[in-house]
Amino acid sequence: MSASPEWFVTATPEQEKALFQQSLQWLADKYGADRIITASIHRDETTPHLSAFVVPLTQDKRLSAKEFIGSRDKMRADQTSYAACVANLGLERGIEGSMANHQRIQQHYAAVQRGVEPSVTLLPSSVEPRVLEKASLLERVRGRGDLVEDAEMIAKRVTKDLNKGFAGTVATASTVAQEQRKAREARNTAKGLRKRLETFEGAFRGLTKDQVASVLKMASELQQENAKAKEQSKNKTVTKGKGFSL
Repeated sequence: MSASPEWFVTATPEQEKALFQQSLQWLADKYGADRIITASIHRDETTPHLSAFVVPLTQDKRLSAKEFIGSRDKMRADQTSYAACVANLGLERGIEGSMANHQRIQQHYAAVQRGVEPSVTLLPSSVEPRVLEKASLLERVRGRGDLVEDAEMIAKRVTKDLNKGFAGTVATASTVAQEQRKAREARNTAKGLRKRLETFEGAFRGLTKDQVASVLKMASELQQENAKAKEQSKNKTVTKGKGFSL
């Protein structure tokens, strides 16, 4: 459990302490304090974070990691709930339903750093043969000259220098491409959210405020009934599984 690297840059020690305390409290409220075996803060990485080991013990004393983690909808709800828990520290939830792809932060900063490296300057002397080994006086007397690069060696050296020099430019272009990709992903996310909103608005179009309230109340009651029925069905399954034979 953590926050973005940017948040830690400006956060005070008190805010960091509050972040981890509130995160631990969120775990206790959600899973139960007795389910938390251990929790520790790691500061030996780029972004400090809290790691916790929680026993997935259900209310009816079963071990069920699947029930603890749940579906994608449940995980999204957990992210929203956790964001609300630490909102007082200036943290906000990421875009729900975002289509962004994860990229390692080391990759991003490495690309930025390479982008500011100076490029290579190709001079006439760069393509001139370089001396690999100077001839001794005795060798010169015997008519032997210095050992110099041949055409293939010159080509390899110049190519290597060019590749190294343009690596920063390529990385900068790559960073621009990354930003364009992020913008495209944000547009796709906004488009998806807009469609969901249009569907939601369409269901209430033409209704009065009181009618909308009635529909929302009915939907809430149906959700509670479904959750209750699901829990009852689960309990029946557990009861059947507790039989024995002689």
